[in-house]
Amino acid sequence: MSGETVGERLRELRTERGLTQRELAGPQYSAAYVSSVETGARTPSGDALRFFAQQLGIEPDELLGGSSPRELIELDIELIETAERFLLGDARRATPRMQRIRRRAERLERPRQAGIALLWLAGYSTGETRTRYVAEAETALAGEPPPMRAMVVPLRAAVLSGWGEAQYSLHLLETCHAELLRDGYPQPSMLLTLRACLAERHLRQGDLERAAEYADAALRLTRGGPSVLAELTRSHVEVCRSHLAADRFADAAASVAAAYDLMQERALHPAMAHCLLARARVRGRRGDVEGALADLGAARETAWPDDVPAITVELAGEYLAAGRLETAAALLDQIRPAVVAGTALAAELRLQLGSLARARGDARRAAEDLRAAVELATGLGARGVLVRALRPLSELLGETGRQEEAADVLRNGLIALGAEAE
Repeated sequence: MSGETVGERLRELRTERGLTQRELAGPQYSAAYVSSVETGARTPSGDALRFFAQQLGIEPDELLGGSSPRELIELDIELIETAERFLLGDARRATPRMQRIRRRAERLERPRQAGIALLWLAGYSTGETRTRYVAEAETALAGEPPPMRAMVVPLRAAVLSGWGEAQYSLHLLETCHAELLRDGYPQPSMLLTLRACLAERHLRQGDLERAAEYADAALRLTRGGPSVLAELTRSHVEVCRSHLAADRFADAAASVAAAYDLMQERALHPAMAHCLLARARVRGRRGDVEGALADLGAARETAWPDDVPAITVELAGEYLAAGRLETAAALLDQIRPAVVAGTALAAELRLQLGSLARARGDARRAAEDLRAAVELATGLGARGVLVRALRPLSELLGETGRQEEAADVLRNGLIALGAEAE
């Protein structure tokens, strides 16, 4: 039975003994629970494994499979600890270690661990290397239950997006999410992953309503921020080691399964930042200023470094709208060196700086920044920034007696947005 999952071994041994799922479940569990374990939709607790083993007349270790349950669980622990290195930014040393784990898993005929190792390698690779790892993970996990096969989908979607297939990428995620729910595999960690990725994709495509819908569904499944999840992971690993030292392999397997789920959630936090962004924007539209500020602040703490400048500028804009000028000014000063000149974000930054100067009564500085935002946005075709910068600039010019100039700004801006010149 080498290479089989706990669920597959349970089903095989039950069938050999001529037991139904209801008979195996006994008085403590349900037939539905046995079915979910056998299909891989649920990981049995240590108590459940011991009970099923007693029902089958075997030792709990036999359900874990392989000649050395200890070796397999130690492989899981090493995989989790190496994934931790990736999350801490040490990909240079984590990559060769994860490659060794993958090869070891293959020698032990453990396709699930090999597939998970490949997914971590893919997540921290780019280009053709990522594409190759994703394809190899799909092959490794092809015989696993649907929730395990679904783990590949977000990275396959990322590959497709990199090829310019944004719509196909979105369709793949939507289909996988719908199929898991339809076929009875609502595994929380997998649903969280898919919903977070869907929220991110919809947000990038400008569909705020759909993004917010998936964001809310994902955020309801989260168990805490990165530090909380890291502490929970360490706790489960330590409990696993304690069980292992006492030769309680069934309990050790249950603990390491919980640690795997936590690591998967921790890896999601850059995508969760987009969930928070989507919810912040919806809250802002509804007038929930404090809620929007809280979500934007949390998003800024969990986002990829490349996304932090844009989130910071947006957060400063919310503080500015709330009348907290000094906080907005501090955020804009802090992020200004990280904003690349000549980009849409640079135009957004000048818009916020102009709005701040206007709120402070510095008309000259406000006009300078707002004009720069309009000119840069016009050149880049950044319609959103242009629309939001035109009105305050024309109003400011009108307030300072420059009505003709204000009219020119509006006319040129509208032409840039597609209006016909008279």
